[in-house]
Amino acid sequence: MANPSRLIVRSGLVLNPGDGVAKPHDILVIDGRIAEVGPHGMEAPPDAAVIDASDRIVHPGLVNAHTHGHGHYSRGVTDDVTLELLLAAGPWLTGQRSREDKYLSTAIGAAEMVLKGCTACYDMFLELPVPTLDGLTAAAQAYSDVGMRAVLAPMVADHPFFHAIPGLYDALPDNLRREVDALTSPDGEVVLKRIKEIARSWPFAQDDIPLAMGPTVPLLCTDAFMNGCVALAREHGMMIQTHLSESKVQEVAAQRRYGMSLTEHLARLGVLGPDLSAAHGVWLSDGDMMRLADEGVSVVLNVASNMRLGSGLPQMRRLLDEGVNVAVGTDSSSCCDNQNMYEATRLAAYTSHLFSNDYRQWVTSREAAHAATEGSARALGMPNIGRIDRGYYADLVFLDLGAVHYLPLRNVLNQVVQAEDSTAVRDVMINGRWVVRDRKLLTLDIGRLRPRVGEAIARLDALTATHRAIFRQMQPIVGSYCAGLSATRHHVHRFAGIAPTT
Repeated sequence: MANPSRLIVRSGLVLNPGDGVAKPHDILVIDGRIAEVGPHGMEAPPDAAVIDASDRIVHPGLVNAHTHGHGHYSRGVTDDVTLELLLAAGPWLTGQRSREDKYLSTAIGAAEMVLKGCTACYDMFLELPVPTLDGLTAAAQAYSDVGMRAVLAPMVADHPFFHAIPGLYDALPDNLRREVDALTSPDGEVVLKRIKEIARSWPFAQDDIPLAMGPTVPLLCTDAFMNGCVALAREHGMMIQTHLSESKVQEVAAQRRYGMSLTEHLARLGVLGPDLSAAHGVWLSDGDMMRLADEGVSVVLNVASNMRLGSGLPQMRRLLDEGVNVAVGTDSSSCCDNQNMYEATRLAAYTSHLFSNDYRQWVTSREAAHAATEGSARALGMPNIGRIDRGYYADLVFLDLGAVHYLPLRNVLNQVVQAEDSTAVRDVMINGRWVVRDRKLLTLDIGRLRPRVGEAIARLDALTATHRAIFRQMQPIVGSYCAGLSATRHHVHRFAGIAPTT
């Protein structure tokens, strides 16, 4: 009789992105970990279950290094917001959430990710007004129920958005200032005390769903609060993630507020280190990149979100050349609209083509795929995922070689990066356990989620209608003011087109 804790994957085309080539190999899995990778026909325990992968590409599960579980409810709501407008819309898009809403929103994203070949993610999860153990465990339970790994970081701040952008509050008319005044930011000490209590009682395993720290945007955090977040994270051995240099507005505001870049400011505070991942990094200067590389900080690229929000285009080639560990993320469904890591990886590579027609400066398929697996795993602080090798967790994706985009099959790595759109994902295994089989999610019934989500959205739309109306009043004012800031001359240029000279 086969032992369910032992299995042998036979004859798959095994692809490790860091190696750049796919080889016909067998994979022996014992107790959820890869025990051996070897040539077809290698020895295996007689009681091991046999999985025929002879018509499959087998690659390590993709790792989404930046997403937001709370944001999947907001898919398709609007197509007319910049990053700053998205932040201003927070009470409308994220307010009035129940525990079930937090669970369902996260479950939607988790289900989409695993069905599209992603087996782990870094989730900066927002609760208003402050994080709660109840809400965070609801999100974590969603990941656990779907069967994927997740680093869960409560996204927190203590400085109001409308006061973080110089002059923005003053640009509002009196009636909208009163609305802003009603949205008070939480006390930083209260938030830190709450997270400390959550960390002490966190019920999920560190290898599966560890807790992390998510000081959201440096401009939205006072120095004391940012220092408190970092100290607390390091006291409890937690990873840290923040949004860094995502938009030009942020860097212009940093120059006015600190007299230096956001990276320089974080360096001055002692925030930089290998436990920190910086989402986006669009407006980093060359000096910023060098500093991040020296400190071991990971930079997570989210190109689809940057394009959707008009934030500009990151320079992956420069980051890699400076020695930065580069990871890949999708960002939230509210500003990317899907959780497809194949698309995110391809866009990360292709964006480099926009900066030069010298192909030697382009990001290769191998570099992009490495960023979406081992690079992202490093950003998550999970060294035992992202690769098919002895001692790694058996987080495996099986692609159907019968898919039309593998006809003809010429270069497996290139075709996975350049052509895969998730439609060839046939099976997904996490920790040696089937999560997707024959394109069907085994762990959660999506059909049963549908009516619950529909009822929740109808309820939330009614509850947040006032906030939506207030946002629409603010939108032209905030949008035009931030566009003006973004037109300010700056030494870094990350928009498409020719850099301004005046």
